[in-house]
Amino acid sequence: MFVAHRAWLRNERGGKRADLSLKTFRDLKLVNLQLPKSKMTGVQLLNCDLTSANISQSDLFAANLAGTKFVDADCRDCDFRGANLIGADFSGAQLSGTDFREGSLLVNTGGDMAPPKRDEWVSDKTDTAMNRANLTGAKLRKSIIRKADLSGAILRNADLAGANLEGTSLKDADLRGANLSGCDLSNVQLNRAVIDGASLDGANLTDANVFGVDLTKAVYGFLDTSTTVTVDDSAETQALVTEMIIAHERWVTSSGVDGQRADFSNADLSGNDFSGHNLRGALFVEARLRSAKFNRTTLDLADFTKADLTGASFSGANLRGTNFTGANLRRTDFRKSDLSVETAVLADGSTREWLPRFVECTLDDANFTDAKASRVIAKGVSAHNTVGDKSFLQLLMPSAA
Repeated sequence: MFVAHRAWLRNERGGKRADLSLKTFRDLKLVNLQLPKSKMTGVQLLNCDLTSANISQSDLFAANLAGTKFVDADCRDCDFRGANLIGADFSGAQLSGTDFREGSLLVNTGGDMAPPKRDEWVSDKTDTAMNRANLTGAKLRKSIIRKADLSGAILRNADLAGANLEGTSLKDADLRGANLSGCDLSNVQLNRAVIDGASLDGANLTDANVFGVDLTKAVYGFLDTSTTVTVDDSAETQALVTEMIIAHERWVTSSGVDGQRADFSNADLSGNDFSGHNLRGALFVEARLRSAKFNRTTLDLADFTKADLTGASFSGANLRGTNFTGANLRRTDFRKSDLSVETAVLADGSTREWLPRFVECTLDDANFTDAKASRVIAKGVSAHNTVGDKSFLQLLMPSAA
């Protein structure tokens, strides 16, 4: 099977994808197992040792992995939906891109798939009931779980100390008693997560969404919450934002006859994705837009005065005449954006110009690579480690020319 699987991975004749679906394995030593992209739907891997194994991009939907060791294993982009991971050890494992969303365990019942009986899924380490992805007590210390989906996961008393969870979704997760000390939780979605008794000492919460989370119930000696966001991701709120965008696009195309100009001033819309929309002339005054996405968005003459755009992305956006006065643009991505002058012919035949404005704003670590610009209004700009073409950087800091 292993030889055929390797041949399949190389697209060689005689190759066949390894399929362990619905099979049962107990107490096996499978150290350094090499089965990337394998099919293991509903497999029963009970108390096995997969230390340093490579099962990346494998299908483990509804698998029972109770008590199994995945120490230093490569599990990137695996489908763990509905898997039983109670007592599993993922210390040092690579779990980036994994999917731990809700599902149901499955076992083979004479050719058909069905939920298992209790004695078919209980690990000798626990007797907790399981009907969806469960990481209760799992050892994930220093593991890499970037941009994974752990929405609704049960992580009670799990050890995630020092783990990298950057960009991962922990929406509605049960983190009671979990050890998250020293974790990288930057850009993590913690919306409505339950964190009673969880250790957050020294965790990095940069741009983490803590909407509906009571941080006072966590345990910590030091925790910097100054850069967290509280964005309401409810269906109602998202529907309202969408309605405002649609109404604004009508307002633009009808020259103000239909629709309504969008005013997002003072709103916290951090992490929202406005990519591809026409938001010409929209108002974002003093809005909180950390890590928001405006890729390929039309934002000519939009007003971002005093907005917090830390880590936002304007890649490929149209920003002709856009106003960034007093804005926080740290780590903002302006690659391939159009920062040209906006020109209009007035009713009396005269011409008016609007230049992009970067006045008293912070551009530290911003990226302007391949940005298009000829003239801008720039004054009092902080631009430490700002990246871009030399000619463009001279526009921002003429005194440094």
